[in-house]
Amino acid sequence: MSVAELLATARSRFDAGRALEAVEPARAALTKVEPDSERAANIHVALSAIHERLSRYDEAEHHALRAVALTDLPPHGRLRVHALASLAQIARIRGRLDEAEGLYLAALSIAEEDTATLLCGLGVVHKYAGRYDDAERVYREALALIGPDEPAAAAVWHNLGGIEHSRGRHAEGEPHARKSVELRERTHGPDHPSVAADRAALASLLLGQRRLDEAEDLYRQALAVFERVYPADHYDVAVTCNDLGMVLAARGDKDEARRYFRRAIDIKRRILGPGHTDTTLTVRNLAALGS
Repeated sequence: MSVAELLATARSRFDAGRALEAVEPARAALTKVEPDSERAANIHVALSAIHERLSRYDEAEHHALRAVALTDLPPHGRLRVHALASLAQIARIRGRLDEAEGLYLAALSIAEEDTATLLCGLGVVHKYAGRYDDAERVYREALALIGPDEPAAAAVWHNLGGIEHSRGRHAEGEPHARKSVELRERTHGPDHPSVAADRAALASLLLGQRRLDEAEDLYRQALAVFERVYPADHYDVAVTCNDLGMVLAARGDKDEARRYFRRAIDIKRRILGPGHTDTTLTVRNLAALGS
């Protein structure tokens, strides 16, 4: 297969929610190009996205750094934007929020396209920094660029629901989360991992309203999809196990809640490290159950 065919195969599998199957054709494409070329940078961007989706953050960062290095000098345009955004995503996941913000701003300063996607990424950084008004502002800006009923707006509605969750305004966030599920299902069908992520986000808003049956059902639906399409040590598996533990703890089922919290902690320690804020969150949830 040619480089173009290999990349097309990788991207098709990635878009279909089969990130694990996208790794090999993307790697094969990389072996067929000059290592310091623009084509190599493009493949490094693709591999960074694939590995990030699989919660393989060391590999994702390696490929993002290579892409950034290979696009350091003009002219690279959109490819440089994608390289910076790839590295920003990993920096944010790893808790390096100032670095992530700087990378997104650098990308936005030269972007002629992809502005809405970059704004969404920047908004997530603001959210994790506790700057909820700033996050909402850039999300709303992205939504205006995309249009509220376009398929790409699903990510923005998802994030707007997340802001309301962080603010503790769960009922206000519910319509945003439902809109995200609706748009994503329309595009991908019911069994895509991005739809599962939207369902899990909606479940968190329902949990905040003590609608435990609905929340548990959505979390279990999401977890079934994540377990089917992702490796066992995946971030979405860990987060959903933590959240299912919260539902079960609220029901008073402490033994079952502990089982999910421990599974989440084990995964987070392996992929994020024991000192990451996400890991310590679940450790606190487990400790709150007592002995």
